[in-house]
Amino acid sequence: MAVLNGLRDEAGKICMQTLHWRNSPLIMSQCGSKGSPINISQMVACVGQQSVGGQRAPNGFMDRSLPHFPRNTKTPGAKGFVANSFYTGLSATEFFFHTMGGREGLVDTAVKTADTGYMSRRLMKSLEDLFLHYDYTVRSASNSIVQFCYGDDGMDPAGMEGKDGKPLNFERLFLKSKAICPSDGDDGILSSSDVYNVVHEKLSEVGMSKLLGNGVSEDGEMSEVASSAGFINSLQSFIKDKTEFTKDASIEVDSKDLRKFIQRISGITRRQLEVFLDVCLSRYSSKKVEAGTPIGAIGAHSIGEPGTQMTLKTFHFAGVASMNVTLGVPRIKEIINAAKNISTPIITAILDKDDNAHTARIVKGRIEKTNLGQVAKSIKVVMTSRSASVVITLDMERIQDAHLNIDANIVKESILQTKKIKLKQEHIKVLDIKKLEVVPQDADRSKIHFQLNYLKNLLPSVVVKGIKTAERVVISKEEDKETKADKFSLLVEGTGLREVMGIEGVDGRRTVSNHIDEVEKVLGIEATRNRIIHEIQYTMGSHGMSIDIRHMMLLADIMTARGKVLGITRFGIQQMGKSVLMLASFERTSDHLFNASVHGRDDMVEGVSECIIMGIPIRIGTGIIKIKQRLDLPELPQGSVPILS
Repeated sequence: MAVLNGLRDEAGKICMQTLHWRNSPLIMSQCGSKGSPINISQMVACVGQQSVGGQRAPNGFMDRSLPHFPRNTKTPGAKGFVANSFYTGLSATEFFFHTMGGREGLVDTAVKTADTGYMSRRLMKSLEDLFLHYDYTVRSASNSIVQFCYGDDGMDPAGMEGKDGKPLNFERLFLKSKAICPSDGDDGILSSSDVYNVVHEKLSEVGMSKLLGNGVSEDGEMSEVASSAGFINSLQSFIKDKTEFTKDASIEVDSKDLRKFIQRISGITRRQLEVFLDVCLSRYSSKKVEAGTPIGAIGAHSIGEPGTQMTLKTFHFAGVASMNVTLGVPRIKEIINAAKNISTPIITAILDKDDNAHTARIVKGRIEKTNLGQVAKSIKVVMTSRSASVVITLDMERIQDAHLNIDANIVKESILQTKKIKLKQEHIKVLDIKKLEVVPQDADRSKIHFQLNYLKNLLPSVVVKGIKTAERVVISKEEDKETKADKFSLLVEGTGLREVMGIEGVDGRRTVSNHIDEVEKVLGIEATRNRIIHEIQYTMGSHGMSIDIRHMMLLADIMTARGKVLGITRFGIQQMGKSVLMLASFERTSDHLFNASVHGRDDMVEGVSECIIMGIPIRIGTGIIKIKQRLDLPELPQGSVPILS
């Protein structure tokens, strides 16, 4: 699949290079209005490999995909590769394979609509009550705190200008400041010490100078100033990078014009720096999220809406073409449901020595589950006039090639620890380092034949090395961006995070799993929160969609706020302490109302759904303001008052 898809991509690159620059489809693709290089490749070069369920075309007839091909044919054309383009026209078999792939896309679209719609509704129901208070805390309708500071910085995601959710684009504002206040050559270029003094002076005016360097406020509280520490430090590092190569004004240059040119291009004057700092600080303060903002509903919509654009069944080849990782809508559903069993659990094991392929193979042998059938040369039933047994002969060459430390004694211990094979020490005899004999437990001669065959069939599945839940281990090779050297890591297909972290040669501090439930059991609730954020971010990013991390942090916090992972399901939402009317408006209406009436439960009518049902104003946005009016009642005169005075 990967090789044939690469052919189509290479053909697409050649098409993009050779087509005339005035070609209409090429212009559409390059300017971003519609289409991509793949579409041009399919029109001009070749349509490419058709996938059905993430695989090549399956065999629909006896040992072949279509009756047009010989049996047991594995050629690209017989397994769904369309060599023709739409321009030249497809052959009959190619057209049939193309319709197979097209039908899967239509079914996906129909199923995806229902799945993503239900997922969006569950997200909205679980997050609808969350809003920002006046003290920058995120609270639910019952006033329970979910976040002490929204997104750890109190910024509004809608107003972010920089990449990766950063509040400001410093580079653009810096160029704008230099354009507004051009240097005429008379102003002196600031040195590094002068720049620091100006920055410190400017930040002192707004009470932020104490955040320079350490980023911790004096009182240590999560205040507005403390949440700005990251912004101040990033601003300082940007200015430091800009002034690192700036030359002092005292440098002697022969030409006066050259001096002005250097000052205008590389230097920064005091006026330019002051304007830049003023713009940054004013823009930053204006991007704070306002109290009363329904950030829960905004976050639920921001996660649910991109889900409609994702394909349903998507597989990603992690490191190598042989390991599939479930992505798309099924993966998002697994994460927000907090599923106990996921389709493709993967543990990414980082090695202590990640620059050596030989070390990676040795550690792989320690982790990967190795059955006796994989390392045994033969497992034979030997019957003589006096005895009957199963003789196991190990393949020592294969064991050495795989860097496995296995001999007959280790195999004996593994057989004794297997619960299905109820044997004792005296039933297993080690003949030499690579051969051992297994005698059936029951000596009844009438059953001996059945017991020997039972042992022969069961022994190949005995785990002799590695972790029983680690089905497969693949060595992943990536190039380090800085050193350009190859870095090796292990992708473990299966569960067993605690066991993998304890293997010698694995760096347990950097080893992670994509199984949310297992991370909670092994590493705790805080690590689980981080994994939920990372997994949603990775899944969305693999489809080319970027969501502000503040929305994902809010979802992860509501799932883990109770000290355990609660899925966004009817059972999880019920454990989040929601009110009766809210649960009744979600699912199983009659059951919730009946149980509440039987047990005499109260509903304070505080959340969004409850207020809508009862027809009263929602306590979000302008509804959180509560005004009390003091009434000065006039004093009434005492005694009888004459009508005529």
